[in-house]
Amino acid sequence: MPNPKIELQDPTLLADTPKIPVSAKELKAAIKSLTDTTRAMAWSVYRWPIGRRTCQYSTKIHLPRTYLSTNGEDVRLVREGTDINQFVHRYYMDVVDAEKYPGWINYVHTDDVVSRRHEYIGPDPRVAGYFFDGYGEIHVRWWDAFLKEQWMDNDKWTLNATIGITGKWVVKED
Repeated sequence: MPNPKIELQDPTLLADTPKIPVSAKELKAAIKSLTDTTRAMAWSVYRWPIGRRTCQYSTKIHLPRTYLSTNGEDVRLVREGTDINQFVHRYYMDVVDAEKYPGWINYVHTDDVVSRRHEYIGPDPRVAGYFFDGYGEIHVRWWDAFLKEQWMDNDKWTLNATIGITGKWVVKED
């Protein structure tokens, strides 16, 4: 007896997944939970990062010079295979000459004996994650545990949430 022919079926698209009704209260609780988790997982930029975040392709990374990028940002090339966390850590641990930057606020100490880059972006800057823009370039999401501020480039950031295909809350990138 011949085997029956198996017909190929069209794959289901994400748009075909049923929409689960969500109340505003549930959404608010999910956003708070995701934000708290993101803050808890943020690592101090002045300590060696434990986790690895490998860059999958060559791109640029935007690194603010001061808090909320009030004095601009440096854009650096990141090559494929580079650990982004180590790259950011090394950049902000560089010693800078404070005399070259009059008017910049050093949040750690005022005597400017040995100033490092991370001292100008806040008293306790932590990397909360990365945002990849439409061009594939990387922007650092900062969380300052002392100031209780979360910022990226020259603006504050907030997380948005949606229900993923597994039925669990996930971060929705805008």
